Amino acid sequence: MTISKQANRDECEFILPKRVDGAVADQLEVDVLKAINEGSTRILINLAEADFLCSAGIRVILQYHRKMKGLGKSLLVSRTSPEIDQVLELTGFRNQIVEKI
Repeated sequence: MTISKQANRDECEFILPKRVDGAVADQLEVDVLKAINEGSTRILINLAEADFLCSAGIRVILQYHRKMKGLGKSLLVSRTSPEIDQVLELTGFRNQIVEKI
């Protein structure tokens, strides 16, 4: 499965597939770095369709959330499926990385 991308101006949204495993996490890291280098100031990770998120996926999201925050920019999870919402709640990162709407 592949990562879809929607971009406009300085915002970029990545829509992740149903299963976010190590290979998808690696590709997400490459895509996020590319978006940062292209000048994105706001990056959204859409996990609405995902029902599995491996630890490598969580690491990529947290690592670049912190990096973007340090640059005065943002990287947030824009939507979560119930399964992913529960995983993020259990890890204690939900309030930190999920976009508040």
